[in-house]
Amino acid sequence: MRVLQVIDSYSYGGAERLLATLNGVAPAAGLEMTAASLSPYTVERTASLPLLEAAGLQPSFIGVRKLLDPSGIRKIVAAIRASGCDVVHAHLGTSTTLVPLAAKIAKVPCVSTLHHLPRAEKPLSGKVKDHLHIRCGERGHALVFVSDAARNAARRIYGRPFGNWITLHNGVDLSAFRPPAGPGRDELPADLGIAPGTPVVTIVAALREPKGHEFALRAWPTVRAAVPGATLLIVGDGPHRATLEGLAAGLGEGGESGNGVVFTGAREDVPALLRGSTLALLPSLTEALPTSLIESAATGLPAVATTVGGTPEVIEHGSTGTLVAPRDSEALASAVVELLGDADRRELFGQAARRLAEERFDLLGWVGRLSDLYDTALRTSRTRGTRPHPDSDRAMRSEHRGVT
Repeated sequence: MRVLQVIDSYSYGGAERLLATLNGVAPAAGLEMTAASLSPYTVERTASLPLLEAAGLQPSFIGVRKLLDPSGIRKIVAAIRASGCDVVHAHLGTSTTLVPLAAKIAKVPCVSTLHHLPRAEKPLSGKVKDHLHIRCGERGHALVFVSDAARNAARRIYGRPFGNWITLHNGVDLSAFRPPAGPGRDELPADLGIAPGTPVVTIVAALREPKGHEFALRAWPTVRAAVPGATLLIVGDGPHRATLEGLAAGLGEGGESGNGVVFTGAREDVPALLRGSTLALLPSLTEALPTSLIESAATGLPAVATTVGGTPEVIEHGSTGTLVAPRDSEALASAVVELLGDADRRELFGQAARRLAEERFDLLGWVGRLSDLYDTALRTSRTRGTRPHPDSDRAMRSEHRGVT
């Protein structure tokens, strides 16, 4: 089955990385995938392009410049037809708004995935966009939320859902994100300049304001006072980087390096970084389902994270890590210090984290559920057209093996 994956852009982010990961196992499920960026080519929005090219997704550009681009639907229809796909899968908000209509015109079934957590406290413009994402996305075969938290948030904000809302957790490659082969953690790549045995707390996330990096930075002097030499490894890139580097440089005497904060930029060796870390950290202000925490769990790494969105579906408090309230640097510091000082607890949490990743977020299970979803979409479109039947939540869920 040929599947066209349409995403808003090729910026640096979790959804883009997920597509690259998914394509690695797609052939085993009988899927042939290509990718298309809704946005035109710009330097700022192509950070993940090399990753997608290396994954063999043959990424292309549709060239829709904005949501109200008058030629947008026509361009998307042409791209769908040119791809020869059997099913089109839209990812992120703008694609979820525009692609289902274009797919209907092209007579190709459409599935949409929203990778964000709907929030009621947005400004009016944001609420209108979210409303469009939901209402347009549900006109395809299925509107997928990546966590129960995201689907429940949408239900609270927008009321009774259309019958094709489903939850489908993302997966990660458990063979790539595996625990260290021997006892203890691995050594970190030499180019980072971090001495073996250094306590390392790692954040893997796009450098965007909602990820809450500044709260980790504000907590860091407290952590360093309690655990001398501890290093905060900030992995990723994004528009907030200059602000965060400035904040790190102002953390007392010695500047950034003197306070044990290392910015790596975007890296392709994230599994090695996690295997060499002592603890994972994600201080997000909002999350639908944090891929980086799934990856850290798969490497047997305990985590400290915030109680936002779908994070508690990845980190079980007191079992695989510690959850604290968002925007609370003091609580964040306390949780990090406590786990850095308790090697036995870290070991127990790490083992439980790996088990949870195997049970809930295995990549092969995820691609199997996606394949079932695509099969059902194609079969349904052949029998009653591309418009979904308004089944109940229960009936829709029962069609898809393992989807809740």
